[in-house]
Amino acid sequence: MTLATLFGKLQEHEIELMRLNQHEENDKKKKGTALQASSSIQEESDKEDLNEIEEDGDFRLFVKRFNKFQRNKGN
Repeated sequence: MTLATLFGKLQEHEIELMRLNQHEENDKKKKGTALQASSSIQEESDKEDLNEIEEDGDFRLFVKRFNKFQRNKGN
């Protein structure tokens, strides 16, 4: 094997490594986009959770007022 063929094969190997690194970087960028899409779903579930908390708060207020009404009615 001559030095010229050895250097040629070395250059081919380096080019292939660069291509692989570029593909890995592109894959990482794609994964970031997927995470952004899932965050919008999380926001929707957070809104639903807030609605449930508000409903729980309304129910607690009703129970508190009802208990107060019962105490006043007893007197």
